[in-house]
Amino acid sequence: MGEQPDTDEFPTDVVALAARLVRIASENPPGNERPCAEYVVDWFTEHGVEAELVPTPGTDRPNAVATVGSGGPTLVLNGHTDVVPADDPGDWEHDPFGGEVDEGRLWGRGSADMKTGLALAMVVARNRAAELAGGEDLPGTLVVHAAAGEETGLPGTRTLVDEGYGGDYAVVLEPTEFRVATSAKGVVTYRVGVHGESTHASNPDEGTNAIAQARALMDRIDEYDARLRERSDPLVGKAYANVTAFEAGTGSNMAVVPARAEFLLDRRILPEESIEDVDREVDDLLAAAERADGVVTDRETVQHYGSAGIEPDHPLAELVRARTGDLAPAEPWGMAAATDAREFVADGVPAVVWGPGSLSEAHTVDESIPVADAERALPLLEGIVHDVLSGELEK
Repeated sequence: MGEQPDTDEFPTDVVALAARLVRIASENPPGNERPCAEYVVDWFTEHGVEAELVPTPGTDRPNAVATVGSGGPTLVLNGHTDVVPADDPGDWEHDPFGGEVDEGRLWGRGSADMKTGLALAMVVARNRAAELAGGEDLPGTLVVHAAAGEETGLPGTRTLVDEGYGGDYAVVLEPTEFRVATSAKGVVTYRVGVHGESTHASNPDEGTNAIAQARALMDRIDEYDARLRERSDPLVGKAYANVTAFEAGTGSNMAVVPARAEFLLDRRILPEESIEDVDREVDDLLAAAERADGVVTDRETVQHYGSAGIEPDHPLAELVRARTGDLAPAEPWGMAAATDAREFVADGVPAVVWGPGSLSEAHTVDESIPVADAERALPLLEGIVHDVLSGELEK
């Protein structure tokens, strides 16, 4: 059996703090980040760091933010408090919200994505605050984000930026195995409805089966996906279009031909593509299906994460690579998954994605992260913070 790494309510050891955060079940959906955000504020307050909750408009899902120091430059360390659902705990060998350390790994939902990254940011900020309190003359301002809703596109990070908690630079602490990502794909998810006309299944020709109508549309989506795969970005790879969920006839009698089908269309967006262009392509596809196949549809946007990118040789990226050293390949790299780095880049703030742990562990049963990586990351991140706030990027 594994062990609980620390019983202290407000530990300062990175692994113990990450384990404590994992034990706060902040699943999204439904979006119960509040207890985790409140804990982050309490932890900072306990350690003498200024912190507060910042509401996400229209929700009961607050963000937490902490600030250390004053003056420029300002660096944001960005993390999120929400995790994807653990689903059936019985499928897990380790309690998904146990924060257990076993076989050299921290186990649990969010251990990799990304409560270890958040714990790193918190400990770095606390240590810097202690140095300031001890009389150290440290330049610059460090801001720590603990944002809500990253997994489903809630504007947690956007809220913090809009409320004035932005900066001159940002590091988004997702699990990259210490590789430095300067770009990331975006994604838009559409809910597409396909219209038919219901009738008794014993007389199917008297109606129009929405499932049969959807079949013709699926063929067009396959053709669209094939064309998209010919588009490619050197760092993040190909564009895609995939149907990820389908529903029809589930709310009616089994002997009724369904009048409506619905499905989710997932469209991965390259950094050079705009959401306006993607919307136009999908609308053209649906219009062609209606014109040529008689398929009547409607669509709505469920969520949208913008793509983001800075130059691979941007000074911030080069600085983080230099501090990382031989722990990760130094070649330019981009992420296939979307991240909150887009919120900074959209405002003209250079941002990279970097952190311990592997993205392949994210959202999986028995998610985990090597303890050694979490421990190794702390001095690396402290060095990055020191260099940025000392003005190395301004020289």
